[in-house]
Amino acid sequence: MRRWAVVGVGVLGGILWALSVGAAAPEGQGDAKRVVATVNMAELTYDDFKQRIKMLELERGPVTPDRYLEVLRAMVREEILYQAAIGQQLDTKEEVKKRLEISRRQVLIEELLRQKVTPASQVTEEEVKKAYEENKIQLTTEAVKVSHIMVKTETEAETIQTELKAGKSFEELAKAKSQDAGSAEKGGELGMLSRGQTEPEFETAAFALKDGEVSEVVKTQYGYHIIKVLSHETTLQPYDAVKDRLREMLEKQKQRDVLMKTMAEYEQGAKTEVYEDRLR
Repeated sequence: MRRWAVVGVGVLGGILWALSVGAAAPEGQGDAKRVVATVNMAELTYDDFKQRIKMLELERGPVTPDRYLEVLRAMVREEILYQAAIGQQLDTKEEVKKRLEISRRQVLIEELLRQKVTPASQVTEEEVKKAYEENKIQLTTEAVKVSHIMVKTETEAETIQTELKAGKSFEELAKAKSQDAGSAEKGGELGMLSRGQTEPEFETAAFALKDGEVSEVVKTQYGYHIIKVLSHETTLQPYDAVKDRLREMLEKQKQRDVLMKTMAEYEQGAKTEVYEDRLR
């Protein structure tokens, strides 16, 4: 009886996954050594299956029970191809041996780093809360309530600007002269605008104004605008809405830090020589 060889799930694994068909999940845990499939004389055990599930979850996230049979069928197809390759003695070719050794080295390195990095990269709830407090400025969204008057030519806009400076009502001029029909009937009011919701030129001018201020003429692809800011509003995103994003950010930062530290420690303990001139 030959043990199932657990190999990396790369392009081949992806193809086999795609070929497999979903079905109901096997029930119960039972003995890890029980046979869940056979291919010729080779037996695939429940333990082999669970190892494959772990590998898939590391690469793609949780695998739900309704996809268990899908995974098992992919393993069976892989075993069929594996036996065919062994039957043709492909494992005896020098090029294949080298590739197998490279794969073996990569698996060992990945496992070493996983054991070093994963335990040291856990993020506590206290760390997430601290990051929230320290990044409130970045987590605060700014919006402005604006009105505008839009016309097609710069000359029209400058004429309106002159009338405004002479004391005429912004709202009345918007109703009478703005060519943005949707806002003109409301005295030019557009409502609250957050960053990224309008043209860059319009946004820059609007967010630079103080409450009650009126802009100079602003040109966008839609025409010429005179903008009035009615009010500014800032809103801090709730902790519950951003905590998962903060945790992911902290975990990635910790992983980078631990990886760099681990690599530095191993490099210090290794005696190396690099012969750049021999690369040519």
